Amino acid sequence: MKEIDRAASIFLRAVLRRMKDLGLNQTSLAARMNASRPYVTKVLNGDVSITLRTASRFAKALQMDFLPLLTPQEKAPANPEAPAPVDL
Repeated sequence: MKEIDRAASIFLRAVLRRMKDLGLNQTSLAARMNASRPYVTKVLNGDVSITLRTASRFAKALQMDFLPLLTPQEKAPANPEAPAPVDL
């Protein structure tokens, strides 16, 4: 579950950075996504889990490449007790 939480955190930081770069607020992002502002707010606050399809909608609305967002951009601290990463 830690990997999922980490991936969600990386994704949300990328979305927030891009919103800032584009000068978008939650209302304008919601309009671009054809979604409600309360839903976008819940996603950005981490209050709801999203599907890959929804993550793709966020990326498209923000004119972002979606696939690089799925690639870890940050290295986790080394943990000798952690299992080795698995390439899928």
